[in-house]
Amino acid sequence: MICLSVDYTKKTTIVNFRDIGGVPVTHGQLREKTFFRSGELCNISTHDISFLEDKLHLKKIYDFRRPEEIERRPDSPFGKIKYENINLMSKAGRANPSLKNMTISDNIESQMLDAYSELVLGNSAQTGYHTFLMELVKNPQPIIFHCFAGKDRTGFAAALLLKIAGAASDDIYKDYLKTNEARKEANKEILNAFSDKLSPKKLAGLEVSLNVKQDYLAYAFKLIDQQFGSFNNYLLDALTLPKSYVSTFQDIYVI
Repeated sequence: MICLSVDYTKKTTIVNFRDIGGVPVTHGQLREKTFFRSGELCNISTHDISFLEDKLHLKKIYDFRRPEEIERRPDSPFGKIKYENINLMSKAGRANPSLKNMTISDNIESQMLDAYSELVLGNSAQTGYHTFLMELVKNPQPIIFHCFAGKDRTGFAAALLLKIAGAASDDIYKDYLKTNEARKEANKEILNAFSDKLSPKKLAGLEVSLNVKQDYLAYAFKLIDQQFGSFNNYLLDALTLPKSYVSTFQDIYVI
């Protein structure tokens, strides 16, 4: 029997926060209370810090943001959770899905596709996802991973984990698209903050960029097939993971 995932919206105010576990996969289900995803952990409450540390017993935070983003809005300090920054887009340029780039882009759809191309093909992304994924099998423990909005760098990371676990495409896209509902209030606050600073055209572009579309993730998977022939080849050739990685991951995290 597949367990229903816990609704954490009533337990924490962290934006775009959820457990990606509990999803049915090829040989069972992905372990719950192990992989949490979210938006940035900047200026979160003491209640939320205690919730992550003492209720969920998380052991590590993976922050996928650029150093410039972290400098402006660093994660809140945790006493019991280790922190690691894995910069997935150190040379991404206009493809970087930071808030700054979201506000200056003239062609948001093109920028979003550039961002996902960078997540698949960029050296920083390939190196970063390799590091992230290898640490998960070397030291299994409950973790949380995030970027700024928790939608693109984080969304692709969550999709990788679910696909490696053996989740169906529909379930991968379902988790990915939850971001649009989970970020609704936070996005309103951002749009209000920029309402008198941006032209109507750029404000509309910002609104688009603060959400996700299935087309973005589908583009990433299509690019993987085009460039590497298959998802497994992508894991081997782009992320340089060992041939046994999928089975090792499933042995640890699929129940």
